[in-house]
Amino acid sequence: QFKGMPQFEWMNETLPKLQHGTSKDLNEKTIIEFDSNQYLKGIENLGELYNAILYKKVLLIKYMPFEATEAYEIIIHPYYLKQYNNRWFLFGYNPLKNKYDWNLALDRIKTVTEICEQYHINDSIDWQNYFEDIVGVTKPENSKVENVVLRFKGKTGHYIESKPIHGSQKLKRIDNVSVEVTLNVVINYELERLLLSYADSVAVLKPKILVNSMIEKTNLALAQYK
Repeated sequence: QFKGMPQFEWMNETLPKLQHGTSKDLNEKTIIEFDSNQYLKGIENLGELYNAILYKKVLLIKYMPFEATEAYEIIIHPYYLKQYNNRWFLFGYNPLKNKYDWNLALDRIKTVTEICEQYHINDSIDWQNYFEDIVGVTKPENSKVENVVLRFKGKTGHYIESKPIHGSQKLKRIDNVSVEVTLNVVINYELERLLLSYADSVAVLKPKILVNSMIEKTNLALAQYK
């Protein structure tokens, strides 16, 4: 996961030594694997982006969003790198939008070029706290924390109990087959996608805006089979 970062080039030499010390036969089959996506596009830029943050360099990035038909250029003052769901995201200041938490997915970045501009220091966002009230990486503008109430049934309830959706999660058992989960989070794209992945075993009870959104998306999903 540190491949390409100059600060960790020493690992290329150290890892074989570690492997030799922990295995009598280097041809033995692998018995442990970490969750990663070695085929992720844009991962080759990770080291350069890391250095840009470390040394406070302004970047000109050619970016191609999923919904766009062609790439466009954006100037960004990079602040933070975040991994979520096997994808990497770059957060920084976008002078055109005057936003300090603009984020770009690394797999949509086409080129990265360092430019000679005065670096805009981040003095408004504590990144350790920024992600505390969201699932994923998206925080809609002017969003607020909502009290989200969910009801799970069957074995999914046990799964959610052992792997909480969010740090604010509180769970209580309703009966032998269902549990009620409460979260204090911002409603965003990633939360909705996650809930839709449990479509047949979860009901959203609160807030109304999330209930309506789930109903709309579930109906659209059902329409695909008609």
